[in-house]
Amino acid sequence: MSEGPCTDSLTRELAAGLKTRQAGGRWASIGILSMLRKYHIALSFAGEDRGYVEEVAEALQAVGVDVFYDKFEEHELWGKDLYAHLSDIYQNRAMFTVMFVSNAYSIKLWTSRERKSAQARAFSESREYILPAFFDTAVEVPGLLKTTGYIDLAARTPAELADLIVRKLTATGVRLHESFSYASDAKADADFPLRRGELVSDLILAMKSCTWPTQHPAVDATLKLDWNTVSADEAFLLGRNIYQCTDGNERRAVSCLDRLRPELAKINPSERALDFLNGMLFEVYFDASGNFRGKRIKKRCLEKLLAIQTVEKCAPSIGFIQRALEPYRDRLPFIPSTSPQKVVVQLEVDQTAPPTIRSLKVGDRNLLEKDLEGNGADGRLWRLSFKAISTAELEAELADAWAVPKSLLSVQVGPTAEPYGIHTFDWTADRAARANPAAMAANCAHPARMVLGPGGL
Repeated sequence: MSEGPCTDSLTRELAAGLKTRQAGGRWASIGILSMLRKYHIALSFAGEDRGYVEEVAEALQAVGVDVFYDKFEEHELWGKDLYAHLSDIYQNRAMFTVMFVSNAYSIKLWTSRERKSAQARAFSESREYILPAFFDTAVEVPGLLKTTGYIDLAARTPAELADLIVRKLTATGVRLHESFSYASDAKADADFPLRRGELVSDLILAMKSCTWPTQHPAVDATLKLDWNTVSADEAFLLGRNIYQCTDGNERRAVSCLDRLRPELAKINPSERALDFLNGMLFEVYFDASGNFRGKRIKKRCLEKLLAIQTVEKCAPSIGFIQRALEPYRDRLPFIPSTSPQKVVVQLEVDQTAPPTIRSLKVGDRNLLEKDLEGNGADGRLWRLSFKAISTAELEAELADAWAVPKSLLSVQVGPTAEPYGIHTFDWTADRAARANPAAMAANCAHPARMVLGPGGL
């Protein structure tokens, strides 16, 4: 089994030998060579709470925490005696177990077994081992003292909990992978001092020229740099500008993105490769002043760039962009993830004549709203006016408008609008009156409009 990121404290613990119970009930010490994988954190939770827990797991993984989360271990769990294996993990193979307590957690058989294993370990420890986190503080957990310190998740985001876990580990002496930190004038690259005659500055200036004949040799020279001479900020800026060239369809930059994994593999040291990738991801979502782009996300080549989001060695970069986008989560239907989830759009259609859209939702959010001002459609929505479209075409439009990879967005229609297809129109009352009979009518007394831009979510 491959080892996760090791820390000094973890290495010392392994080298000193770790206690494990043998079949006869005695304790024996096993050295580092025979030691199975050791986790910083094990997560114990009910399936009903997976959505929240998965975000915590991804945030932890992205900053180098070696976390036991079942979805990350599917290949290891396949075929194992889960009863014995999971008991071993929660009792012997983690520094801490975070227990996500909810009503579902308190009544399930598997979570009860995980809890008992963790409590057996806690009984033998001289320090805290179980870290309780409550979705519902009214739930009582057998064996967990009411005087035990806990975290109330009611007003805490997954990212905030992950940050708290990292601080707990750090306070215990764990040193994780380097956290990325870039100068303010690298994030607001309009302020970055560029000096003609210096190699990196000249390459960046050439890529900013917006002319292909000037950009092409600069992109090529960037990819052949001696990266040992390049700082983290410079690598970050070079990544930003190569993605900008790609967005402008410069051929060498596009070729780099088409072969991103082997291009990153050529960059040594590997830290500079991550800085370079961080810059590319940052350029997608943030402008030259370091401000969030909102509706102007550079999405043209985003699907190609995000082909790396499930690559293990790129996980720190995915964590970097997740943290950068955390303040804007409510404005984005999709954020890069090491375990990407589909954006499912629920479209409800009444089978009337003409068919009527009742609602269009992502999760609990209805993207149809009353157009009480009668301003009607503008921008992207005009593309959907006065024509019939298929669900596949609607998926493509929404994916493009929301900067979501097409493979990660689906539209589910119910009740079905077939065989008519989905008809759209400019939603204002005056234009609706002129729509052809096959066009959709508004589903209320007032016209409605569909919010397509990412800033409108």
